[in-house]
Amino acid sequence: MLAANAHTTNLDASVLGNCDALTSFARNADHNDAQISSAQMKGYVDARVACQVQHQDQHLQSEKYFLKKYGSDRDTNAEAILNEYIAH
Repeated sequence: MLAANAHTTNLDASVLGNCDALTSFARNADHNDAQISSAQMKGYVDARVACQVQHQDQHLQSEKYFLKKYGSDRDTNAEAILNEYIAH
């Protein structure tokens, strides 16, 4: 990546494999008006999609847990069940 500012993060495997680092990379690239190659952009997009899938999977796992734990007793004390789910 080319940029006027030397502090721009390189888009390497350690960044591509870490969702937080990927977000920081995007912020730095935007802040530094960096020029990203097509190959780097493809790597970034692929990594961002993987992060989104991982994030959605975490939500689905939480929902599965909730349904498994409370699905059969959903009519008993709904407020307590909701409060416990929110706290979890």
